[in-house]
Amino acid sequence: MNNPEAEIKLQLRPRITETVSIEVPIDTLESLTKIATIRDMSVEALLKFYIGQGLRTDLTKAFSERLLDTTTT
Repeated sequence: MNNPEAEIKLQLRPRITETVSIEVPIDTLESLTKIATIRDMSVEALLKFYIGQGLRTDLTKAFSERLLDTTTT
């Protein structure tokens, strides 16, 4: 049986990273800072979240289009 009080451990696998520098308009950075504060997170974490969300969306779309192409030809 599932125990709702059982501790869930998230095991993250370390991945190699690379630092990327981008120029962002000041008003955009101010907006990011406001949203990050509301979400109680850093601007860096918010940017990573947005990038990950957009990337997953695009990868899902690309995969479904590729799958559709292979099943219709």
